[in-house]
Amino acid sequence: MEKSGADQLEEDKKLPNDITLTSVWKSFSLFVIIAMIIIIVFHGEGRLTYIKHLWLSDAVHIDIVVGGFIGVGFTGLIVLLYYLTNLSLPKNEYTRLIRKMLYKKFGIFTIAFGAGFSEEILFRGAILGLLIMYIGAAPALLIVSFIFMALHIPQYKGNIFIHVIVFGMGMILGGLFIWTEALWAPVAAHVTYNGLMARLMKKQDQAQTVT
Repeated sequence: MEKSGADQLEEDKKLPNDITLTSVWKSFSLFVIIAMIIIIVFHGEGRLTYIKHLWLSDAVHIDIVVGGFIGVGFTGLIVLLYYLTNLSLPKNEYTRLIRKMLYKKFGIFTIAFGAGFSEEILFRGAILGLLIMYIGAAPALLIVSFIFMALHIPQYKGNIFIHVIVFGMGMILGGLFIWTEALWAPVAAHVTYNGLMARLMKKQDQAQTVT
């Protein structure tokens, strides 16, 4: 359903015209703090061991390479869908702020590494790791992927297909965490995907500006 002009105006009033990278990094830091609180509260005396285990791997370099390739592959899938369908980002205040970030110094770095690390620490490292202990890997993966999708609803509202894609990405990132039992692979995939997509969005904007 298309928004009325009044609805769009009301949304415009709720969000700032621009956002500083400092504010964005504060939000990412909040994700990490929440993750640490979850781990400290629910892992008891084993909390420090669990945090250490999140970054332990017998093959860190392989995990990073595998994650990077999956990030590239997922980006390729999105690009393919873009050309084969009418897939596009909804035009709303959230996506407008994201596009503004692309042109800031270290904006793409922030989108890639800030979100890549903080969201993986929270969703995969803290929440998924916790739920696996109580309900098992499969249901935990589904629940966390849904929560991950829900977090992104505001910026992608208006395009259900993108919500499905984000859910699928959550499943893949969670699967990497379960498979490797560490965060390196999902972080690498997330960082790669965000970085490539941000770069492609910027190039697309620049091309449209020229034409």
